[in-house]
Amino acid sequence: MRWTKLIAIVSLWLFFFVVLALVHLWISVLRLPNRWKIVSRCMRGFTRSMRAIINIKVTVEGDAGQLGGGGYVIISNHFGYLDGIILGSLFPVIFVSKKEVKSWPLVGQWTTLCGTVFINRQKKGLIPLAVTGISHRLKQGANILLFPEGAATNGERMLPFQTAPLAAPLRSRAIIVPVTLAYESIEEQPVSAANRDLIYCYGGMAFGPHFLKLLTLRQVEVRVTIQPKVDCSRYQDNSAGRKRLAEDCYNRVLGRVSKKRLRAHFAEG
Repeated sequence: MRWTKLIAIVSLWLFFFVVLALVHLWISVLRLPNRWKIVSRCMRGFTRSMRAIINIKVTVEGDAGQLGGGGYVIISNHFGYLDGIILGSLFPVIFVSKKEVKSWPLVGQWTTLCGTVFINRQKKGLIPLAVTGISHRLKQGANILLFPEGAATNGERMLPFQTAPLAAPLRSRAIIVPVTLAYESIEEQPVSAANRDLIYCYGGMAFGPHFLKLLTLRQVEVRVTIQPKVDCSRYQDNSAGRKRLAEDCYNRVLGRVSKKRLRAHFAEG
């Protein structure tokens, strides 16, 4: 089963590599203005197919339809690469990733074609370049998927949200859609400390061996909860505003939203 899935995924990847290359050529020839919105919709087809091959069952709670217009920043808690496959299959998105991925053989070229925005977290002076890249894609109507923790975890606690990447939605006055991921079962067994490493990829875990083990699983179940959105126009575009925005987004992903803010949210809707 593992090798059958692997062959299917490699074939799928090669097919979409060609498709994306042709899509970029088509966009350039026709001089279409919304390149990354178009690419994000192609990527949704790829991640949907990936999710089907791996056999991940997803239950969605909340209003997923609110993302239809594009130009949103989707943020979530983070357990590993599987998060991107799941959320990318639900919403058309452009990914944000660490800079090192760009230099990986084949993967680097693939992520570049996908419009991925790369962040160099070690050199804070280069973060404005990533902020500009995110803002540019938002203006083209693409959704951005961002994991503000900055690193995957084992699920025991959620790391504080980094403020620097949130400068892009704040500057663009975008709408942030907080999402809560909860992996519920593996092979019909509840996710626990005993089996979570089969699906979570964090710390120093190597991608290759982990992915091959993942392909041996028959089914994974996950719940995706779409929390009340955050309007960045309500925050000041400065250090204090980014800090407050990060704290509010953190609480929303945790599901901690005050009744007062919930009333304000529904009043806006």
